Amino acid sequence: MYLLKRTTVALAAVATLGAGTARADLVLIGTVTVGGTGLGAVNTVLTLTSPGASSNEQGCVGRGAVTDFIGSTAVGNCVAGPAPDVQTGASQTQTRSLAEAGITTGANFALLLNAVEPAGNSITLNSLTVTFYSPTGGVLHTATYLGAPHDFPTTQMGTGNTGEMFVLSAGQAATLQTLITANGAANIRVGISTALSAATGGPDTYFIFNNGAATVTPEPSTVVLMATGLVGLVGFVRRRRA
Repeated sequence: MYLLKRTTVALAAVATLGAGTARADLVLIGTVTVGGTGLGAVNTVLTLTSPGASSNEQGCVGRGAVTDFIGSTAVGNCVAGPAPDVQTGASQTQTRSLAEAGITTGANFALLLNAVEPAGNSITLNSLTVTFYSPTGGVLHTATYLGAPHDFPTTQMGTGNTGEMFVLSAGQAATLQTLITANGAANIRVGISTALSAATGGPDTYFIFNNGAATVTPEPSTVVLMATGLVGLVGFVRRRRA
């Protein structure tokens, strides 16, 4: 966990140095395994499957005045309506409070995409927006992944606790922290709007968790990426000093 946090900070620094004033709401960390969770124990927010011969999935879940609603909106705030790709069974799709997921600060908010495609086939993330709601459906804040479309060459072959982890950028984490301080973690609910393509099955799920409380283990490919980022950062700093 310590390695993951330290390396994540280093990669964020590399991205900032290379991107100038580029804005990032949600930051993709990479493939991780989250210990202490597993099927039935995670706080799943949204579950999608591709119906029939379609290779596209899209949908959303949001919070209304008294209850949740679903829709097919792929980008931005969720709008209620038909959503054939959204699975609505028990624990498959619902907004979750930050407190329910054990999230106590903006910095420890994390989101996991657990894509389950046949034979571990690839999938493409075309859009992803997280919306933070009041208990009565007021939109408090939104955060969007700006790296889409993003291809994931392989997916997990079973629904559980391994997938692609996203966290909030420093600025977005600070904003969420302000909301938590003002409203309390129990009074902030999380909804998701997303679109995926090159999907041939599912279920493809999103769940939220506290990345400070869970044991997060980066997969080998993510470790290599992190190490490359560290090497690049060290080289940049040395050149600046020279």
